[in-house]
Order: sequence, then C-alpha cells, then structure tokens
Amino acid sequence: MSEFTIIETQEQLDGIISERLKRDREVQAKKYEGWFSPDNHQKALDELNQRIKTLEDAASESEKALAEKDAEIAKGAQYRTDLEKTRIALAAGLKIEYADRLRGETAEEWKQDAEALAKDFATAHITAPLGSPEPASTGTPSTRDKFAEWMQEKMNQ
Repeated sequence: MSEFTIIETQEQLDGIISERLKRDREVQAKKYEGWFSPDNHQKALDELNQRIKTLEDAASESEKALAEKDAEIAKGAQYRTDLEKTRIALAAGLKIEYADRLRGETAEEWKQDAEALAKDFATAHITAPLGSPEPASTGTPSTRDKFAEWMQEKMNQ
C-alpha cells in the first residue's frame, strides 16, 4: 500500500477525485460494453419502427400490384374463354349469341354442348306438312282449313 499523504488544497482533492472517476468510468465502460443506453435504445427502436413502416407500405403496394395483375390475368382468361366458346358455337352452326349459353368447363364439353344445341335447333324447325292430316269427309271446314283461310285473308290485305 502506498503511504498516506495529507491533502492540503482543493486542487489536490480534485485531481485525486478525477483520477478515481476516470478509473471507475473505464471499469464501467468495460463492464457494460455492447449495452445500449436508454437514449440509444429509444433511437434504435424508432429507426426500426420507421423501417418496419416503410416495409409494410412497400408490401401493401406490392399486394395492390399483384391484385391488379391477377385481375388482368382473370380478364384475359375470360376473354380467351369467350373467344373459344364463340369459335365453337360458330363451327357448330349456331348464331354468335348462343356462345354464352354453352355449358361445361373444357373446350371438349363446350363442343359437345354446341353440337347438342345445334341438333336440337335443327329438329325444332320442322315445317308444316303440305296437306291436311285430317280426313276431308264431313264437308265442314276443319280448324286447320279455317286457320288457313284466315291467314290467306290477312296476307292478301
């Protein structure tokens, strides 16, 4: 141990205290090396929160862009579907208006539906027979004859 010396002036006391404080600060600095002060901690937290907000905004914009692209893709797919249905309907001999009525999920199902619909339309347009199917035995005009006369009158007017 060192020998005790009497402190006679304030400057000597200040020198001893400042020396002791300096050593204590060095010890504490080594002890808490790598630790944040509350001010530094708050500053780092604010910076991280700002970065999180920036990334969330960027993610939101990306999600909007993806949603727009998905809508464009869906619109394109719907356009291609409508185009294919129209092509199939026209190939089956249907009017273009009937393309929307085709049922199914695939082009093959649409083609089968278009063919069936065209077949139904072909059989639905049956022309009336040229002669009357009713026997002409009674001498009184039949309902068909009356209707034919009425139509003839209307057409001649």
